[in-house]
Amino acid sequence: MQKSFICGNLRRKFYLIYLLNVVDWVCTVLLLSTGSFTEANPIARTFIYNLYLGFFVKCLLPLIFIIPVCKFLYILDPPYLKVADMVISFGFTVYLAIIIDHIINFILLLIN
Repeated sequence: MQKSFICGNLRRKFYLIYLLNVVDWVCTVLLLSTGSFTEANPIARTFIYNLYLGFFVKCLLPLIFIIPVCKFLYILDPPYLKVADMVISFGFTVYLAIIIDHIINFILLLIN
């Protein structure tokens, strides 16, 4: 496979993880606003209750990080690209599980 094709796929996966991260933040804020939930992540508790700080940490900061990383992918050798793909796939899996948990919590809110 061509290196540019692999890098393009990795870049799309990075942006998909970014999108899931933003969806996670929005869902978390919505669930917290009901008063029925608390933030489970002790690190996120320090900023999630402040809307502006949460937006900065969960939306702007990752985007500032992802843009140069995506440009850096093109200089990596194929073995490192494979490792990057595994790491990105792991991150995608984690965020997908978090989003599924949010969906379950929204359903539980509707039932109760």
